[in-house]
Amino acid sequence: MKNRNQEIIEKLQDNKSDLAGRITVLHFEKHPELEKRYGKTGRKKCYEDAIFHLDYLIEALRMNSEKLFIHYLEWAFYMLEARNVPLNDLVDNAGFIKKAIREQFPNDDMDKALEFIDAGITHLENLKPSEETHLVPENPLLDEAREYMELLLKGKRRQAGEIIDELVKKETPIPDIYEHIFQATQYEVGVLWQRNIITVAHEHYCTAATQLIMSRLYPQIFSNKKKGFKMVACSVTSELHEIGIRMISDFFEMDGWDTYYMGSNMPDNHLMEALRENEANLLAISVTLPIHLNKAKELIRKIKEMDEFRLLTIMAGGYPFRMIPDLYKKIGADTTAATARQAIEAANRLVN
Repeated sequence: MKNRNQEIIEKLQDNKSDLAGRITVLHFEKHPELEKRYGKTGRKKCYEDAIFHLDYLIEALRMNSEKLFIHYLEWAFYMLEARNVPLNDLVDNAGFIKKAIREQFPNDDMDKALEFIDAGITHLENLKPSEETHLVPENPLLDEAREYMELLLKGKRRQAGEIIDELVKKETPIPDIYEHIFQATQYEVGVLWQRNIITVAHEHYCTAATQLIMSRLYPQIFSNKKKGFKMVACSVTSELHEIGIRMISDFFEMDGWDTYYMGSNMPDNHLMEALRENEANLLAISVTLPIHLNKAKELIRKIKEMDEFRLLTIMAGGYPFRMIPDLYKKIGADTTAATARQAIEAANRLVN
């Protein structure tokens, strides 16, 4: 029998297109100047944004996590603020979502969805300008990290690689290079995109270049003595972000695990074949976009229903789990970790 929350989710999902259409109408009614400025293109973009907002609301309800929707609106605010979209626009839009739901379902109890929206609006109204940075003074390789990122943003991949080569010659531990340069700069590049300082093209170049530079370290990484544990790592189906889980996999390899890195957008059935073939002790799955959390939840449910995987430990990680530390429990994973070092510590403890 369906619970009330499941009924709300299904109604929102089934009526998402109509709701987005109504939200768009409400937005243009309040801001008629947008019609002259943007015309049909503006309406189309407004509709797409409404679909996106609804997707995140639905996923937050699936996870029964008000915080998930709040964090999404906060991320959206800082992204839009950097593109000169005022806070009131996002607050208005959240209000239009609420109004459209009430109009579409006048006789239904949609209180849970409306509560999530109200919490998001309250959070937005109390937000302050963000000063987020991942290149902090505590970073022991801060100067190298800054220079590395600046070179990549200028398209100078070879020179950026030479910084890493020089650190290796100085016998800088490779885990330190991963944590204090690769990870720190990837996070910082994400912040720069959110603030509209760099483009998507810059972000993609930095990621691709870092992956190539990482691969040059593999002769050292894969030469470590093995301890007998096996790990399969991937991003869930539909999730295209992969550099974070690739870094985690490399950390485990350096710790003496045999790792089987499967890449991004991994179909569930092929993943289970890989777990079976490689007799994995640990599955590490990554989710970057919160709208893919339910895919991870369904994958974990399937795995845990199979007796052959009863001893398998499942670790979930990625952006939403850093924002909401107990989120891994809601999708059925055994653990999570905010850093690669914490991931190794948790995995060794649980597998042992």
